[in-house]
Amino acid sequence: MSDPRVQSSRGECEIAVRHGGLTELGAGVLRVAPNAKTVMLAMDEAVQKPWGEQARASLEQAGFRVATIVLKADESHKCIAAVERVWAAMLQAGMQRSDSMVALGGGVIGDLAGFAGATYQRGIPLVMAPTTLLAMVDAAIGGKTAVNLPLPSGGLGKNMAGAFHAPAWVLCDVDTLGTLSPRDYRCGLAECVKHALIADPALLDWIAANHAAIEARQPSVLEDLVRRSAAIKAAVVSRDEFERGERAHLNLGHTFAHALEALLHDELRHGEAVAIGLVAAVAASKAAGWWPSADAQALAGTIAQLGLPTRVPKPVGAAALRAAMGFDKKAEGGRQRLVLLRGPGQPGVLTDPAAEVVAAGWSAVGAT
Repeated sequence: MSDPRVQSSRGECEIAVRHGGLTELGAGVLRVAPNAKTVMLAMDEAVQKPWGEQARASLEQAGFRVATIVLKADESHKCIAAVERVWAAMLQAGMQRSDSMVALGGGVIGDLAGFAGATYQRGIPLVMAPTTLLAMVDAAIGGKTAVNLPLPSGGLGKNMAGAFHAPAWVLCDVDTLGTLSPRDYRCGLAECVKHALIADPALLDWIAANHAAIEARQPSVLEDLVRRSAAIKAAVVSRDEFERGERAHLNLGHTFAHALEALLHDELRHGEAVAIGLVAAVAASKAAGWWPSADAQALAGTIAQLGLPTRVPKPVGAAALRAAMGFDKKAEGGRQRLVLLRGPGQPGVLTDPAAEVVAAGWSAVGAT
């Protein structure tokens, strides 16, 4: 399978999937930002060695002056204060509109650095170099950048401030997945399952059949997994860059997941919340009458086989979760919108879901 590509208003973006791909970073940035003199390398503190060193060396070998900023990659630090730090570092480096930003890390770093790049001098070329599976197949693709905001009732409003800023290039070096913790690695598998549910039921069967090789992080299997999953998102965002229709389908499970993250962000990673949210969404699809034969517990079995949670990690009230759902950014005009399924590969959006539909979703994952 060839590398996926995204078509956007900023042009075509290749999603390059490589072994040892960071050695190609400098040449790739030179190709997509030929007028750049300085590159801001924004990286997760956890990837400085060896991946940050490799990235910097490749950029310098291509002739760039490299400025770096190291960021903490957790949701509580994905905030405007962190973006201000990046802006200040860019000003200190004397960066101009022709210069480039490289985001090295997972989804938090991509969101932060991407938002800084989108807003600095009204936008500079952005290259994503994701180092987590979740970012490779989802967060780095499609140009969404964002920060969290504190909710009036407490907790975090996920991605409530942001901008679309399509990357010029995405470089997925699957070697970087070898140094992820098991928990961080598994978080990306939830997005792969989501993509399979909305667009490629055969991929879900493939994931189930290859779960042992996926768990062992076999390189050839990882390349296939990243390419197949990334291709689904690339196709969707190419058809709907600014989320005016079909792109909303990529939020299957996410309205439930974001509510969980708002209340349990100290205990759940994004991918874990999405895994639970997918089970809830399938149960809600059945309750809504969209997918009468939906089997949420069968999906939960596949997800559990990948080492991901399928139920809330501690007692939490469904009423509090429903309230947190009201702050989801997918709501329109005060009306809640849920992405549900009519069957495998058949997503749609239900506006103003009935209370019993939402309740069925939460009940399926153990919320009381």
